[in-house]
Amino acid sequence: MNTLPSVHLFNTLSRKVEPVLPITPGIVTLYTCGPTVYNYAHIGNLRTFLFQDLLKRTFQVAGYEVKHCMNITDVDDKIIRDSQKDLPAEAPSEARHAAMRALTDKYTKAFFDDLEAVKIHQDSFTYLPRATDYIPQMIDLIQRLAAKGLAYPREGSVYYRIAGLPNYGCLAHLDREGMRVGASVDADEYERDAIADFVLWKAAKPGEPSWESPWGPGHPGWHIECSAMGMELLGERMDIHSGGVDLIFPHHENEIAQSEGCLDHPWVNLWVHGEFLLVEGEKMSKSLGNFYTLRDLQKKGFDPLTFRFAIQSNHYRRLYNFSFAGLRAAENALKRIRIFRKRMEKDAAPAGQGTWKEAIDPSKRLEAAQEAFWDALLDDLNAPEALAAIFTLISDVNAQDDRIALTREERDAVLTFLDMTNQIFAGWPKEEATIDQEVEALIEQRRAAKAAKNWPEADRVRDELKAMGIVLEDRKDGTVGWRKG
Repeated sequence: MNTLPSVHLFNTLSRKVEPVLPITPGIVTLYTCGPTVYNYAHIGNLRTFLFQDLLKRTFQVAGYEVKHCMNITDVDDKIIRDSQKDLPAEAPSEARHAAMRALTDKYTKAFFDDLEAVKIHQDSFTYLPRATDYIPQMIDLIQRLAAKGLAYPREGSVYYRIAGLPNYGCLAHLDREGMRVGASVDADEYERDAIADFVLWKAAKPGEPSWESPWGPGHPGWHIECSAMGMELLGERMDIHSGGVDLIFPHHENEIAQSEGCLDHPWVNLWVHGEFLLVEGEKMSKSLGNFYTLRDLQKKGFDPLTFRFAIQSNHYRRLYNFSFAGLRAAENALKRIRIFRKRMEKDAAPAGQGTWKEAIDPSKRLEAAQEAFWDALLDDLNAPEALAAIFTLISDVNAQDDRIALTREERDAVLTFLDMTNQIFAGWPKEEATIDQEVEALIEQRRAAKAAKNWPEADRVRDELKAMGIVLEDRKDGTVGWRKG
């Protein structure tokens, strides 16, 4: 068996870049916090999921097996609020649960539709647990914490006693001296100066869907959900736990408290977090009019894969300033790779008369690109440097091919490299030829509609092409060509 390359990642817990040393050699266990499904995911959410997909694909293409668990939070205060607002006060429990399930099913489907559009495939996850399917495991975990004196009931709710865990605050590197400690909070999210006993189980309020528990009817707190699902599906030790930086405190800090308070040993080897996304230099907000979903970008004519490429062209630990000018730049960069791929797919064209002094050795140049590509990704997922290795190769090989045409064997070697890089970045697939055929078929369909003076159908097809990013080159005598806008 060949030795697998060592992947190094920045560990939020230690604040250092460390090698990933899988608990089971060759297998990486990865837990990522999934969506809370009460609304559509926005592009800031998707940045986190795209970074995690890059992380997983890097391990997989490097030769590791990845066991990836991503939860679906389908019960929390926001979900309860939005799903119950139209129900009458006298609605029975069954109706309340049904309304909550209808809301979460709707937005779970929308979420996976968005993921599929950016090539994060649902079947790439090993586990996709819904929180409501793991209520018994959550209750059991709370009982274990209570038995150890780390949890206490109050008026039908149960709280975690953070004074019982001396290392509480280790992930967020909190200074507990002088901070307010000991107050109980029911909110799932709070500021980092409110070091407080947090809720594990919430007593049901009138009109809320609930589950039976030893403490009375209620529902789990947000933090206990991930601890219970992660421990149940990936075990008492895992390699990597990941999410956005907004989850470091309190969510992931509280996960450590719950899990390690129960287990009495470290639960996660590396905590890996992705940075925020800004929009034109400002925090995304509906009030500022700069709040976007993937659907909003598609309505503006952008291919979801352009968004994927824009996100992954930036380092996951740096703030990303989203702009439409940046999206257009990403679109052009992606086109450059795709055009280069097409050039390598074609047989050699007659080349100019170069000399051997001017020539490069394509095999050695390709080997250097491969080495630079992997050196970058293995060093804390340095995607910008990995992509730079691809673009440098494109410049050098194009210049060489203009002077002394590459052989078919050399072209195929370049294509093999592009195939490998596409397994990670998912932006320049082999299927481009089938896209061309689909466009031509739609153009012919539009011609037929116009000949039959079926203008609504012709407009519909034109709009479909526009949504694909296709710009038609029309003249009075018909469509003479097309290009990707």
